[in-house]
Amino acid sequence: MVHGVINKILIANRGEIACRVIRTCQRMSITTVAVYSDSDENAPFVRLADEAYHLGPSVAAESYLDGDKLIALCHRAGADALHPGYGFLSENADFAQKVIDAGIVFIGPTPESIRAIGDKSAAKDFITSHGLSIPLIPGYNGNDQSVERLEKEAMRIDFPVLLKASAGGGGRGMRAVYEASKLSQEIEAAKGESLRSFGSDKLLIEKYFESIRHVEVQVFGDKHGNVYSIHERDCSIQRRHQKVVEETPSPAVDPDLRKAITGAAVELCQKLAYEGAGTVEFILDEHTKKFYFLELNTRLQVEHPITEFISGLDLVELQILVAQGANLRELGMLENIQFSGHAMEVRLCAEDPDENFSPRTGVIRKWTPATGLPGVRYDAGVEDGSEISVFYDSMIAKVVVHAPTRAEAVRRMEAALARTVLLGVTTNQRFLLNIMRNPRFRSGTFDTNFISQEHTRLFPPLTLASVSNATLAATLFEWVVQKSQRVHLRNIQPGWRNMKWRSLSKKFLFGKDVFEIEYDYQGLRQKDQQHAFTATVKRENETSPMHHIALCEAHYGAEVPGRHGIEGCSGLVRCSIDGSQHYFYVVEHVQDVNEKTYYVHDFLQGYPFKLDKVDRLCSSTGAAEDDRVTPYTSSMPCRILKVVTPTGTHVKKGDVLLSIESMKTEVKILSRHEGVVKMHVEENQVVEARVLLCQVNEVKKQ
Repeated sequence: MVHGVINKILIANRGEIACRVIRTCQRMSITTVAVYSDSDENAPFVRLADEAYHLGPSVAAESYLDGDKLIALCHRAGADALHPGYGFLSENADFAQKVIDAGIVFIGPTPESIRAIGDKSAAKDFITSHGLSIPLIPGYNGNDQSVERLEKEAMRIDFPVLLKASAGGGGRGMRAVYEASKLSQEIEAAKGESLRSFGSDKLLIEKYFESIRHVEVQVFGDKHGNVYSIHERDCSIQRRHQKVVEETPSPAVDPDLRKAITGAAVELCQKLAYEGAGTVEFILDEHTKKFYFLELNTRLQVEHPITEFISGLDLVELQILVAQGANLRELGMLENIQFSGHAMEVRLCAEDPDENFSPRTGVIRKWTPATGLPGVRYDAGVEDGSEISVFYDSMIAKVVVHAPTRAEAVRRMEAALARTVLLGVTTNQRFLLNIMRNPRFRSGTFDTNFISQEHTRLFPPLTLASVSNATLAATLFEWVVQKSQRVHLRNIQPGWRNMKWRSLSKKFLFGKDVFEIEYDYQGLRQKDQQHAFTATVKRENETSPMHHIALCEAHYGAEVPGRHGIEGCSGLVRCSIDGSQHYFYVVEHVQDVNEKTYYVHDFLQGYPFKLDKVDRLCSSTGAAEDDRVTPYTSSMPCRILKVVTPTGTHVKKGDVLLSIESMKTEVKILSRHEGVVKMHVEENQVVEARVLLCQVNEVKKQ
């Protein structure tokens, strides 16, 4: 069926991809309709669209995964097409069919193609039954999904094996299993995550290759039988089977291999009569140059901007043109593309790499992308005040760069990351910078084990010198704010005390280490009207040399009421430390009168520090006093998936107490010592951060 002109598109998605689709529609003079959940009511994508409609509660199953609501809103808004974005319902064949049956254009492949290839198990069946020459990974993708059958097949394939959600992607529902004793537990976890993310708990099992590269091919087809490839992308830098860095072209692909791998992708899509955007993913043995089919994602990929950078194309525009019935051959846009340079993308996520990349939530207090740099693009859906909630993926923004060579692209990405200010939420920014600065990454010789193999260099130990400047900036910032807020005794110099021998001091907690700053105010220098200080920074038995500091300028705003209480001051600090000028952006987060957190972006090092101010009135031994009965509190908002050990259960160290879900990621809470459980939550309960989940009380021995 050839469709006419599309005039109004409903975007059945949220965040940065909704913003991305809206911007292309604006350029094409197409009216846009956004849909939003309770959490997204004030999100930038809602305001960016021409129209916006409330979809439902924050839980995705009751909003962005509710296909009937989406179709009803299409009719209500008068939208003649629906763009699914990626994730959610973008690869759901039944939903695509319902959209079409409702007289609405589905901007994506046909339901038949999605059924044939979008499901990983069905894709393998399709390739085998059609006699295609694409090699497959050894595995099991049968309909018998009993735990017993899955265990039997895993034993047949031999360990290590990879459990994968048949209906999904993005690393959801994926588990690598190295030994038989963990298999049953991991099957249960993979099934549960798959069901929550994609509405299906069907799994497939594959042989797990431990040293390979992940290479994918962008494909595009139309309703007239034309299929094109648009170069390859390398997505080998991954954590938890989710991509962290993507680049094109791949450093591992030479012209002959490129011809073979793109030819295989086109052959598959021609056999499918594929329409729209798709990505054929392969694993590649760089040494033998052999590649194996992984999956075909029947949607636009998160990493599509790097393909746009080197090709000059707008892939969303191509999606819309194909949906309108355009003939790609007649358009000529994909004939003899002149690819240019090297492009790279990183995913800036709300997560803590030092805590096994566990997701983090919070409110973004400062978001300043480095948009002034040439060849740099940000795909984001946040702004100052945006809340990163428990309900959705942890990705905040994509930072994308383009340069003539790979070496220049790496340098440009490093510069862009260092100049990007994102404060208020813990992120992976420092980790991404460490990747860009890693010699092995710079050489292009890496595989999917890169993070584990380079762990020491990617997670360097904290040094006093690396943290000192941030603690000094936080101290200066607080000093300036307190000075401006003084009502009484304003004529007495700040920091005056009658015991001159006793220095002023402050303590900050960074990670698990306490840093103490002892400083003295030296007065206002007459020569330049700058406030002067001397200071030392201590950590345990280590003390820095005496620092001589001059406060050049500080902008700090004012404390204002916010959705989550009083929002502290924030602003730029410029100071001279031992004769060298430094710039910092500081955000003060006020939890209570004596409980503050300072987020400090150090422009020289290029990443932020989260410094929790230590209340000098609190006992320093409090943490050790109840070590054996420490309560288990939620570090972030989350949903209780399963209570494994009810109240009264006797547990040993390492036993699973309960499992929680935050940002589509399941986390198991383990007992830290032997004792008896007292559970304070129940299954499916949604809790905020710092909520008491349970206790493990020590059993007194008779």
